[in-house]
Amino acid sequence: MTNVKKFTAKVTALLLALSLALLSVPQVSFTVFADDDLGSVRVIVENTTFTEAVSGGNAPAWTGTKVDKWVSLDKTSSAMTCIKDAIESSGFTQKGADDGYISEIAGLAAFDGGSMSGWMGTLNDWFTNEGFTAYTVANGKLASGDEIRMQYTMDWGADLGSDWSGTDTSLKAISSDYGTLFPEFSAKTYNYTLTVPFGTKSINFRPTALNKNFKTVSKIGDKTLSLTKPTEIKDGDVITVTVGEGAAASTYKVTIKEGTRPAARFDSFALSAFSLDGWDNDAFDPEKLEYDVKIKSYSTSSFYINSGTKFNKDLLKCYAVYTDINGVAQRNEIKSGSFNSISNIPFGLTKLILELCYIDDESIKTQYVFNITRPYDYTAEIASTSGITLVPAGRELYATKYNGFAEGTVFRNDENGNVTDTTGTNAECHSYTAYVLGGTDSVALTLKGKTANVHFRAKADGEYTELKSGETTPAYSFGKDGTVTVSIDAVSDGDYLTDKFDDADKITSYKIKLVKADVSIKNVHFTELKSEHGDMYPAFDPSLLSYNIVIANDAEFPTVYFKVADGCTVKIGNDAATADENGVYSLFTKSANTTVTVTDGTLSESYTVKATKRSKYDVPDKVVDYLCVNSQYTNVSYGVGPEQTLAGTIKSLGNFGGYITYYYENPVTDDPSNPYGLDFYAYGNSFVSGGSAAESGQVYVSEDGKTWYALAGSEHFEDTTITDYEVTYKKTADGKTSWTDNQGNSNDGSKQTGRWVSPSVYYMNDLTKGDTVTLRGVVIPSVQGSIQGDSSTASFVGTTRFGYVDYFKNGTIGTNVNAYSENAESNGFDLKWAVDENGNPVTFKNGVHYIKIQTASNIWAGVFNEKSTEVSYVVRTTANEEEVGTTALPGKIVLTDANGKTIKEITPDDNGVYEISTGIEESVNVSVSGADDDNIYINNQRVASGTEAKIALNQSEIKVVRIIVQNGEKQPVYAYLKLVPDDVKAAEQVEELIDAIGDVTLDSYDDITAARTAYDKLSDNAKALVGNYETLTAAEEALAKAEADIISNAIKAIDAIGKVAADSKDKIEKAKDAYSAVPERLRNKVTNSDTLDKATERFAVIDTIKQAGTKSKDHFDTVLGTLADNDIYPVQSIGGEWSVIALARAGKLSADKAAKYYSELCEAVKANGSDRLSDRKPTENARVIIALSSLGKNSADIAGHNLLSGLDDMDYITSQGINAVIFSLIAFDTTDYSAKTHDELIAYIVDNMTGKGWALAGDTADVDLTAMAIQALAPYAADEKVNAAIDSGLEFLAESLDENARYANGSESTSQVLIALAALGIDPLTDSRFIVDGITLIDALESYATENGYSHTLGGEENYMATEQAALALTAYELSKDGSSLYEMSAKAEPTEPENPDTPAQPGDSVKPGDCSGKPEDKNDPINPGTGVLVTGGMAVLISGAVMLISKKKRK
Repeated sequence: MTNVKKFTAKVTALLLALSLALLSVPQVSFTVFADDDLGSVRVIVENTTFTEAVSGGNAPAWTGTKVDKWVSLDKTSSAMTCIKDAIESSGFTQKGADDGYISEIAGLAAFDGGSMSGWMGTLNDWFTNEGFTAYTVANGKLASGDEIRMQYTMDWGADLGSDWSGTDTSLKAISSDYGTLFPEFSAKTYNYTLTVPFGTKSINFRPTALNKNFKTVSKIGDKTLSLTKPTEIKDGDVITVTVGEGAAASTYKVTIKEGTRPAARFDSFALSAFSLDGWDNDAFDPEKLEYDVKIKSYSTSSFYINSGTKFNKDLLKCYAVYTDINGVAQRNEIKSGSFNSISNIPFGLTKLILELCYIDDESIKTQYVFNITRPYDYTAEIASTSGITLVPAGRELYATKYNGFAEGTVFRNDENGNVTDTTGTNAECHSYTAYVLGGTDSVALTLKGKTANVHFRAKADGEYTELKSGETTPAYSFGKDGTVTVSIDAVSDGDYLTDKFDDADKITSYKIKLVKADVSIKNVHFTELKSEHGDMYPAFDPSLLSYNIVIANDAEFPTVYFKVADGCTVKIGNDAATADENGVYSLFTKSANTTVTVTDGTLSESYTVKATKRSKYDVPDKVVDYLCVNSQYTNVSYGVGPEQTLAGTIKSLGNFGGYITYYYENPVTDDPSNPYGLDFYAYGNSFVSGGSAAESGQVYVSEDGKTWYALAGSEHFEDTTITDYEVTYKKTADGKTSWTDNQGNSNDGSKQTGRWVSPSVYYMNDLTKGDTVTLRGVVIPSVQGSIQGDSSTASFVGTTRFGYVDYFKNGTIGTNVNAYSENAESNGFDLKWAVDENGNPVTFKNGVHYIKIQTASNIWAGVFNEKSTEVSYVVRTTANEEEVGTTALPGKIVLTDANGKTIKEITPDDNGVYEISTGIEESVNVSVSGADDDNIYINNQRVASGTEAKIALNQSEIKVVRIIVQNGEKQPVYAYLKLVPDDVKAAEQVEELIDAIGDVTLDSYDDITAARTAYDKLSDNAKALVGNYETLTAAEEALAKAEADIISNAIKAIDAIGKVAADSKDKIEKAKDAYSAVPERLRNKVTNSDTLDKATERFAVIDTIKQAGTKSKDHFDTVLGTLADNDIYPVQSIGGEWSVIALARAGKLSADKAAKYYSELCEAVKANGSDRLSDRKPTENARVIIALSSLGKNSADIAGHNLLSGLDDMDYITSQGINAVIFSLIAFDTTDYSAKTHDELIAYIVDNMTGKGWALAGDTADVDLTAMAIQALAPYAADEKVNAAIDSGLEFLAESLDENARYANGSESTSQVLIALAALGIDPLTDSRFIVDGITLIDALESYATENGYSHTLGGEENYMATEQAALALTAYELSKDGSSLYEMSAKAEPTEPENPDTPAQPGDSVKPGDCSGKPEDKNDPINPGTGVLVTGGMAVLISGAVMLISKKKRK
């Protein structure tokens, strides 16, 4: 070798060593780890440069890619250890990794390709500036998703993109697996747009540096892009690519632009053309949107859109939209690349629209229109053999034979109508007879056409009933002769559409005579049946005809004993049988059926009896319930005789929900000696494990046969499994089975259906006695993802790992098989799998007595019919002699988010349940740290210790994650993680608030408000999760109603008060109570609350007045006493004559006081010296005359003066105004004096009204004067004119009352009105004109009451004039009770001569009528006629009176 070559080789070696070995320098870093599973990196080892022998050398040991492998990381991983692990785990050798420089891989060594050849490596497409040993997990320089690439170079790395001396930080290229870059890439162009196809969610983006010695980093925001994993993108994202560092770095920006949304189109389209006329799949053009499709035969009601139909299923959805033959609008999803059935196509033209729409916006769509033409069916014949089936009312047809034929056998009649021996319907025969056995009053007919499209109508008497083929007529009652004849017409579907039954030429007619045979099937029934040992299925019932005696495996076949009715003969098999002396027949059973025939000559019944030996295995003691529903086996073969499974005979459970229930007398327990913790095994008939043979059955267990718990198999907690699936089956008119489920799926029973369940077959329950059956439970979807699959033979149950019946092959009966080991095929079940409806684990302290297996799929797999769970055995586990022990708990369970951040780390305890909040995470990773040889399941994922299982989360539900850890033969340990998203947690909190509302009352407001407020704060998703939201709205409605009612009640109660009166107390109190019942927050809604306030105030006023009124009598007595005690002065208005009148008329004036008054009056008259007591005031005479009349004195002769004649001059009287006229008339009427002015006075009063009443002066009527005028006119009310004046005055007085039954001028007005009413005989307590809101004038008067009298004004001081007037009024009122009045007096008025007129009376002398005794003139107390005036209502007069009262009091 030359020196140059030696030098070159040395430099090459140094550079290569440098490129790999520099990084062996140790790096110190401290990192805290929360998880053992740290992800993985991709390691690639390749030779793309040394591809052929070099001059003078050998060919390369290998070329291309030798290793491409993902290597798991741990805490000690470095880039170098990962390379070593990848090479050696792939079965190749390497040299130098432990020394920090790899010189040879799989026999290809450095310098094999020349002096500048050797191994170099990149980390994320970057020739690192340190050795690979320096890139570790611990220091954060190596992370999950990194790419490590070892490459062979022939030119010091230059052929791999390395330039040791270069400074250019440009990119060489930008690549993406999707999209178009604009502008085209150029190293010196730094801004680009990457237009990706519409709907692109992620891309593999890879920038390549011109010189890979410079590190290239790509980011979207803060997120660094990986070279090994797709990057999620959206429209508008900007990818920033940085090459190099610092000022020399180059930066490129690539903006993501989503392309225009293309029109929705099929990529390809294909129909299954064998049933179609002229259809060519190759003729389909995605741009042509309408096609005509013709079906060959009327009998074809469906066709397939087959798997050749494809579209972009990531962006598009397809729906088939049409109206089916039943008039039901269909909108069924069409799956890309799958078989999709278009079924129940109507006859004639049907428009089928295939709607291809975008998933993100279904309003953006393309509609392909297919005009489907199905020929009409013109068949109008009854079906052969079974065209007419009898349906006795309330029961099935008996198997009992009548004259050798089963009940309901249809006999053909000959042309003369005579019954023949030929049975069954026939198109050529139009007349039939059939017999029904006794005990039935009516029979319906099921009519079946030669094709399913024939239309029928039938009648016995009355109107026709129209039916479709397979439907049943109404029940026809037998006539008195025990027969009924039914007429039947048939017409084709094609003709029915145009003419119905109107064209007689197109109708085919039939008749059938139904005859009720007068017999009883009980005559040929067993009357007793017993077996010497074993369990009889069914329990003996004379109407059930087939019996199986299940006996112990080692028992002898039993003898059964039976009795029959008297007069019957019996055959056992073909041999006549004889009863013993007690009438008992005996039959030695066999494993096969023995037929026993009982006949009475007309009827015969056949029973079958057999015995079955129980399996040698520890099978259940009994079958207690069974139902095979919607199956090809319903009522027949594999769908009957469930007890045979106790011997290992296969029985079918039918479609979803079909079940079998077993009973163990000795309960199945969680025996600690059971290997693998499996407590029993259940086997089906699967000949291989899984795949198309899979017909998974769900297992439930129960302690009491009432409360059931699911044994959660591997799929129980998967999102695709529905644990509350429900199907309601319904009997169709033709005896088939239709169904609807709670997921929106249905089948009308016209195809892919089984016969309806028979009550006599499924005798163990009452479900089949009606026409509907609802079944609930767990359903596992098909492998195609949907519940039903595509209804083809490719439809079968999805993959399961353990925990379902009839999934794994059953060749291991009697053997314990671990359910958890890798690729296990175990039919075992652990009671610890039991969970409630919410997925919470359930334990059974005393084991379980009942085991139920139920079909857990709803699939009809084309010609294979339903995917029904079959059951052949249930076997209790054979326990070991010693306890197997329990698997050690795992060290920890770790949950991390999508970025590897720890959410929760759990150190599990014994079979714990852990609730973990997962926020808004869309998924979490769960890992379990157990022993290396542990079998670990995280839901249905079998994982190694420390390996993560990804669990998808739904923000709308709690995700249950079950962890099972099992080792060797030991029993497993369990942990349940309840992962609770924020929305679910928030919704649960709201549900709790709603539940706390309880029974709604008005006090529920705060609870309801709190619940509503919390609900309104929820996200839309969380709102949808609130399961009791209807409770909240109902509570709100109830509260609103309660509030409306309480408000309405208050408003109504207040309105009911009406006009407030004295009797309004109860109404007001009721209104107050109703208002008080309204919560404070609602009282502003009581729109009339001010009415209540006013009513309350008003009633308080009224009540105060009324309360005063109650004291009137007592107070009246007090007032009279006060007046009686006071001095009385003659010719005095206040303290004079009015007191005399009041006291005298009330009978309270003492004789002494009367005498004293009279004496003093005589002196005053004498001193006055005239018949007129005043030249200006005639009222002085009038008042004194009235007082004298009240004393029974003769006013015509007082001290020699005739006071009556003093009023004989009209001019004199009228000079003082109308008040003098009034009281002059009153004065005259208190005597028997015939005044010449009498009639003039009446006329004057009547003629001088002011308005409706009378006034002292002015043009406004005055209450006092009006009342006085009425007092004066009262005796003359019989006169029409007077009466009219009185009525007018009364009207005025009534109108003048204020709201409190008072008058504006004070108490004296009330007093005068009371006197007036008394004069007229009007009761002030009952006359409504003078009662205001229940307040009477008496009440009103008493509201002026003072301690010993009355005030003039309300609340004023005691006033003597007011007191005297009130006394007069109350006296008048009391007199009126006896039919009298205040002024109703008739004193004598004849002048007489006194014996000694000049001799004054002496003190102590008695006063006699006509006598006058005087009193010495008192200069200090003169009678001042100027101050004593009659009350007229004027204020001056009132004031004068008040002054006089004060004066009198002082004198008193």
